[in-house]
Amino acid sequence: MRDYSPLRELAATANTVHLKSSTVVELLDELDALRAASAKPAKVKRNDYPAVFEVVWEVYPTRPGDSKKAAYKAWTARVNLGTTPTQMLDGAKAYAAYVKAMRVEPQFIKQAATFFGPGEHFAADWTPPEALKKPANGGAWWVSDATILAKGAELGLRPHPGEQMSSFKGRIQVAIDNDGPPPAASIQVQPPQPPRPPAPAPAEIRARRPEGLNLKDLVRKDAPLPRFA
Repeated sequence: MRDYSPLRELAATANTVHLKSSTVVELLDELDALRAASAKPAKVKRNDYPAVFEVVWEVYPTRPGDSKKAAYKAWTARVNLGTTPTQMLDGAKAYAAYVKAMRVEPQFIKQAATFFGPGEHFAADWTPPEALKKPANGGAWWVSDATILAKGAELGLRPHPGEQMSSFKGRIQVAIDNDGPPPAASIQVQPPQPPRPPAPAPAEIRARRPEGLNLKDLVRKDAPLPRFA
């Protein structure tokens, strides 16, 4: 861009400034270029997110394949409707602590877009069941998914991938009825048996049978034992 400081100084000391036509054309060309540049929208980087959202994203527990872009869209929608970033940050911290305390498998962690979505899961109470005060009667472990998971963790049980909560609840009840998880099946090893002596061949039996003694008498328990020469 051309240096117009001398022209600026001249205009400051005189009421009228005479310019060459070429100078006027240059000024107009540069003015048009500046207007055209300012009219173009600024390019937004693909991964350029506000710092406050980056903090929330770092706090939120990791789920495989979770979409940061979708999470940011849901987060922005809540902010536009009046939810403060601090509220969602506190909710993300509470949920992260819940996931850690309950040992939730990564595939069962809520997607961030759902957590910050219209359901406002960030505003729910994510206090782990172990930290809640139990009622005098010991508490009903089956009243919610959280208490069912807590009871399963107490008994050393965890949901199988894709298992319905009703099925997991039934396995917990079986474990309670059996005073805990069923023991592993034991394998009994039979001691080795001594080898049996080979049976004598028929020809050998006939050769050793006394004269006049029937073979049936030989195998009777009450028959006298024959004497062999």
